[in-house]
Amino acid sequence: MIPHPGPLAGDRLSAATWRPGTISALKHLRTELHTHRIYPEIAYDQGRPRLVISAELTVWADQAGTVFCWGACFLEEPADQAPTDNMPQVARRIAGRLGKHYAEPIDPP
Repeated sequence: MIPHPGPLAGDRLSAATWRPGTISALKHLRTELHTHRIYPEIAYDQGRPRLVISAELTVWADQAGTVFCWGACFLEEPADQAPTDNMPQVARRIAGRLGKHYAEPIDPP
C-alpha cells in the first residue's frame, strides 16, 4: 500500500514549484525599481522570497511569478496587486506609494 502524502510532502512540492518563478519575477522588478532610486533586497527569512523596500513596504509574488502584491505586512491584506507583465508600470506604482521623489524614473547613466 502506498502511503497518502501528508502536508510535509505537499509543502516540499509547493516550495519546489513556486520558488523559481517567484525569484525570477522579483529579480526583474528589483532591477526596474533601481531606475526609481529604490534598492530593495530579496529576503528569504520567512520562507517565501520577497523584496523588502522599507519597514512599511514589502513586495512578493505568487507561486508562478505572474502577480505581484505589495503592502505594509508580508502576506497580509489589504495588499495592492498587479500582473508582472508590465514591470515599468508595477515599479511606478510601488514608487508612487513611497512618495513623489521616487515616482518618476531617472535616466540611466
